[in-house]
Amino acid sequence: MQLFCQEHVDLRVEPPDWMDVEFDDGAWTGSGGSQWNAMPWYHLEERAIPLLEERQVAPQKLVGVSSGDCAKDYRATRDVARVRSSEGLKHEPAPPDISLDPLKVSPSGENRFRSYVIDFGKTVVGNLSLVIRGCVGGEIIDTLHVETIDAETLAPHHVDDAGCRMAFGSRLICREGESRHTFFHPFGFRYLVVTVRGATSPLEMSLSLNWIGYPLERKGNFTSSNSDLMAIWDTCAWTQQCCSLDAYVDTPWREQAQWWGDARVQAWNTFHLNGDTRLFRRGIGSIASQTLPNGLTYGHAPTMAHGCILPDFTLIWMITLWDYYWQTGSLAPFQDHREVIEKALDYFAAQTDSTNGLVGYDPRYWLFLDWTDIFRDGYPAVLNLWLLFTLDKLAAMHRLSGASEKAGPLEQWAQRLRASLRSLINAGGLMCDGRKYDGEIVPTTSIHSQVLAILTKLDPANDRTRIDRILLPYIREEIVPEVKPSAYWITYVFSVLSAHGHGAEVIAFIKKYWSKMALHGTTWENFEPRVGEESHSHAWSAHPLFHLMEAIGGITQTAPEWAQIRFCPVFDGDFGGATIPSPKGAIKSQWTRRGEKIDIELSLPDGVKAMVELPGVDAEEVERTKRWTIDAAALKAAQVQSCKVDQIANVG
Repeated sequence: MQLFCQEHVDLRVEPPDWMDVEFDDGAWTGSGGSQWNAMPWYHLEERAIPLLEERQVAPQKLVGVSSGDCAKDYRATRDVARVRSSEGLKHEPAPPDISLDPLKVSPSGENRFRSYVIDFGKTVVGNLSLVIRGCVGGEIIDTLHVETIDAETLAPHHVDDAGCRMAFGSRLICREGESRHTFFHPFGFRYLVVTVRGATSPLEMSLSLNWIGYPLERKGNFTSSNSDLMAIWDTCAWTQQCCSLDAYVDTPWREQAQWWGDARVQAWNTFHLNGDTRLFRRGIGSIASQTLPNGLTYGHAPTMAHGCILPDFTLIWMITLWDYYWQTGSLAPFQDHREVIEKALDYFAAQTDSTNGLVGYDPRYWLFLDWTDIFRDGYPAVLNLWLLFTLDKLAAMHRLSGASEKAGPLEQWAQRLRASLRSLINAGGLMCDGRKYDGEIVPTTSIHSQVLAILTKLDPANDRTRIDRILLPYIREEIVPEVKPSAYWITYVFSVLSAHGHGAEVIAFIKKYWSKMALHGTTWENFEPRVGEESHSHAWSAHPLFHLMEAIGGITQTAPEWAQIRFCPVFDGDFGGATIPSPKGAIKSQWTRRGEKIDIELSLPDGVKAMVELPGVDAEEVERTKRWTIDAAALKAAQVQSCKVDQIANVG
């Protein structure tokens, strides 16, 4: 259900030369191919992005083997994953002398199988190719693609009837002699289960993957003397690669959907890793092209999932128009989609309560906010804070484009909404989580509400209170809040804390919670995902990629098109640095400890200025390349960095 139908291919009835250019398919259509005239391709568009890269990838290791009787209905099944699960997925460790090049398969006998668990070493994305030699004809090869296996039993983690109905498998029925086939649909997986059924003679099987991915050359980089942080950064970069196809996808494994809340984070990753904005720009247009009559966008697009309409993701979509401008200096997407913006704003205006001035929960749709038990009924603060953030950015873009008549009403709306939201600040200066339908203020003060109150500059006088009483105790694990940010949403917490001089705490948190992900090779949907049900390859949690570059590399964007940065490294370890592929050229930093000294260098391309704040050095603005040497004693004296900026990293 979540991706596409399983492919069942019978090579005994497939013409072996059907892929040849001159092959006559007239017998298939009865009309010599005129069926193409009837295909429903009414809205073709230019691709606007590069072709995907392709390369052949070989499996790394044979992990487990097993054999047994085939399930009673194995020949007629429509679901090869369910049948294989019913037969038991436990495997024995593979003998070390078994080769995969090729894999020699001993006869199993009629109605029996031999099963192999193959590890590709890390998550891969692509089309599986099989070559089987020595076939009698009629042998069945079933595949099952999974992300994780049980370390003790070597059983692939697969859950029948899980919420997203993951059943990622295929079937190939061999012809006599040699059978070759490349499956059409690309899967994302790490472990492949190959089940050979009904082999009455020895077979030789060669496996490979036609790997595919958006071309993401690593023009940016990160260096650190801490090997754990280097492994985390590389894991985040690979996860972003796996989730970059013809669109940003949440995961290549479970659903391959262009969720737009995920895409916002993935765009930041891409900007720091490669600098390419084309996939982001195309996605903005995809979301804009599919809307409800009331103006809401879908949570992902293109889609037929009408249950995936998220009002907060519509706000995120409008905010990403600002993100595109912030990265490139271009307002083109904002100008192209003004009608969609205005229609979406009409929805939020209609949902605003005339008494309290807040947008209320709409039970017709899925109000996401985050994967956590945050307040949603009534008038949620988080939803309204996102709306405020959106109004501010839209008004700014109208003014930048010379449309002050459009900006004024939005600024007035934002002013009214600010007043309504300030009424939710409690006596201690913390942001409460909303109002109930009866008007009562919800007393809880979630991390999410504090972060967004800071990002929207709701009342800056209380920002320090929010950081000291809520955010820092959480990130230091001095408290365990009932409502915790997910591995996705915590990127906003990291941005706020880093901008206020707490990059060291952010690094420590990342080191603890992303190290396990680095061992697996890709970042996870949640900090502790349910195996076989939740993704272990989710780029919405790959944001340490840019947080580490900001913190240890010290480079944070503070103006559109990277015209200005803040340079304020966290000196964690013996050396560190980063390279950012900005639109104006590479921004590079590096630093090294030398006894009681730290040598620092910053290199800027033309058109980029840096506000520099280093311990023991007067703040200054620099251009081009500059070097400093500071005393380690000055660093020790600065228990909390005094990096104060008006713009917060990446969220404008």
